Amino acid sequence: MKRLFFSLTLLAALGAAHAQNDAHPFGLPRTLTWGAYTVQVTPLMSLSDDTGSSVVVKQAGRTVLTVKDWNVEAELQPVRPGGAPELVLSAYSGGAHCCTTMYVFTQDTGRLENLAIFDAGDDPGDWRDLNGDGVKEFVWGSNTLTYYDWSFADSPFLSTVLGWDGVRLADRTRLYAYVPAQAAARELRAMTDGLKAGQGVGDLKPRLGGYFANMVLAGRGAEAEKVLATQIFPKLPALKTWYVAHRTALVNSTYGQPEGRLQVADSKAYPLPREEQP
Repeated sequence: MKRLFFSLTLLAALGAAHAQNDAHPFGLPRTLTWGAYTVQVTPLMSLSDDTGSSVVVKQAGRTVLTVKDWNVEAELQPVRPGGAPELVLSAYSGGAHCCTTMYVFTQDTGRLENLAIFDAGDDPGDWRDLNGDGVKEFVWGSNTLTYYDWSFADSPFLSTVLGWDGVRLADRTRLYAYVPAQAAARELRAMTDGLKAGQGVGDLKPRLGGYFANMVLAGRGAEAEKVLATQIFPKLPALKTWYVAHRTALVNSTYGQPEGRLQVADSKAYPLPREEQP
């Protein structure tokens, strides 16, 4: 699964860094040119360093923005049409599977402006141009069902899409319904293969949860229930018992994805002080 792969990849990177005398686990400092601004990126320089890393944005030598965390990365992505690409900062808090916060800034309004602070949780996500218009969408897996009735490694992601709606970054998942539908297809395939292999409810319930919830996000929840009733439950009636008991919670997991994790803020330093958070 993607979440397990991400955790194992991070742990492998940390182990490799330790084997190299704990030096520069995430690369060397670098500077990006972003229009009238310079972006100074200081990654985590040592696993034994508790001060973490930072991104400092300057204009004419004056610091206008600072983001600090255990490790912070910077990239330029075309998030809104026209003008310069946006500055996207990803701050990772450390640990095997937690937590990433994404900060998006634009300069197209004539000043440095925050477009979004996004709590990405377990999944760092991926920027893709889904409709070929030159502007990228953010494809991300919600961790709403993490640890729901299964382990972290078995927890399904709910595939969602953030995109520019003309004013802000917003939930655009229904416009790209094939994204959660593809995730649902993978879960259904895994569930079907598991049935053939003789797996029980404990192994198959996370696959069922991921299939059904992603189909709901794709606008195909009724279709999913028909598939479950005709192709899955006759082969393992105990799985239907589990589903009936948990259907309401699975539906609830699909609400507010992902806008409940978004906010904007006018600040020169991030993360925001606790009292500024809504």
